[in-house]
Amino acid sequence: MHNYLRLGQIAFVFSLGLLLPFQAGAQTTPEPAPAPAEPVAPAVAAPAESDVDLFAGVTQPGGLTADAAAERAIESAPSMARARAAVAVAEAGARRTWQALFPQLEVSARYTRLSQISQPDFGGALISPEQAAMSQPVIAAVDDPEARALWTNLFDGLSSSEGFSFPVLLNQYALRASVSYPVSDLFFSILPAYRAQESAVEAQQAQIDVEARQVALRARETFFEVARARASAFVAQQAVVQVQANRARVNTLVEGGVVPRVDLLRVDALAAQAQVGVAQANAGVAVTEQALRVLLHMPREEPLIIGQNLQQAPPAITQSIEELTERALEDRVEIAALRRAINARKGAIRAELGRRYPQLLVQANVDYANPNQRIIPSRQEFDATWDVSVILRWSPNEFGAARSRVTEARAMLVQMETDIDAIRDGVRMEIAQSAAQFEASRAVVAAAEAGIEAAEEQRRVRVAQLNAGTVVASDLTDAETDLTRARLSLVNATIDLHLQHARLRRAAALD
Repeated sequence: MHNYLRLGQIAFVFSLGLLLPFQAGAQTTPEPAPAPAEPVAPAVAAPAESDVDLFAGVTQPGGLTADAAAERAIESAPSMARARAAVAVAEAGARRTWQALFPQLEVSARYTRLSQISQPDFGGALISPEQAAMSQPVIAAVDDPEARALWTNLFDGLSSSEGFSFPVLLNQYALRASVSYPVSDLFFSILPAYRAQESAVEAQQAQIDVEARQVALRARETFFEVARARASAFVAQQAVVQVQANRARVNTLVEGGVVPRVDLLRVDALAAQAQVGVAQANAGVAVTEQALRVLLHMPREEPLIIGQNLQQAPPAITQSIEELTERALEDRVEIAALRRAINARKGAIRAELGRRYPQLLVQANVDYANPNQRIIPSRQEFDATWDVSVILRWSPNEFGAARSRVTEARAMLVQMETDIDAIRDGVRMEIAQSAAQFEASRAVVAAAEAGIEAAEEQRRVRVAQLNAGTVVASDLTDAETDLTRARLSLVNATIDLHLQHARLRRAAALD
């Protein structure tokens, strides 16, 4: 956008001076004109060019300022919403890791249909009835009645006992509640992982500030480009006014026979070129205004009014480059965000290292089942049982996977540490460059102001000489073109000064 405006300004100035070679030729070999008895000098006074405000119509009290544009852009930028969503994602990951600090509960219900099986019979008669009958004479020979009765009952039981078998239950219902707690993982993996997630949240929160600073700088730059485009359009309109005033002078001289009519035709051609410059400047205004409206999400019906006093130079930066660099290295949000990301990566490495060790778990289960397998013989009833276990387990597969993840995480940590060194070097270069460009812009503004004074004085002299008949119209055209160039130079120098001030404050974390 900035290059587009500069090209438009160059084309505009070029169009104003397009006919200068022909006008210079007219000065060396003017066409003969009839000499009147008394030369007629136009009674046209030179305007007070020094009173022209280059930012007239560009700024109005109560309008938008660069800081207000930055705040509005931050409020409505989609990238800010995306950065806040990234924070929400990191916070959700931290909550998920936090849940691992609590015992893991699990409740399940199960129904099982079993296949039909044949159960063997157990028990039955141990002696046959014939054997029992053969024992009767022996029992009858016992003299003691009680002993005889005991033996009789014993042989009757042995010969008449019935067999039995376990029941076959085809439907099984079970409710289970389990609780387990990873004792070793609490110290080796869970707590380091949670601290890593907290650092990741902080890194994402710092990234919000990073994005806000970037959005604010883009909004300020676009704001000043709008001011540049509007001021350039005003200079183009003033050039048209100058050419029209010059035409009036030349027309008076032509009618008085002082200069040939060809000078008037050349001025008319220059006036047409000046109108082209106005059209090009207005196109630059439309482009920059649309860009600013998009950044601020400003509806088209809302007026875009600039309220900042652009002629007032921004305050000087009193700190030295060393002080600005030291402050930036401490306060730049990009560095702070990367530091927190490095802390998160270190915590993740510690968590992965913990997964290489054997795991110690405590687990408890409660079963409420029908039939309950621990009840023998099985019965069609719900019975509750419980158990508690201490489990020590280790997997070589998990050990190898954790080792690979640690190696990968350490390599990424080296990359991030290298990135922070690169950012530090970039900050040092950015501050040095921004400070030098800001001071250079201040010098350019001073030179442009001096150029304005010289161009205005040159034009005043040329107008007076033209009125006296001592110069031709092309001399005044040259002076007007130089004045237009000087005005555009002052506009660009003023806007560049504001831009470099905003960039330096952003680079040094002064905002």
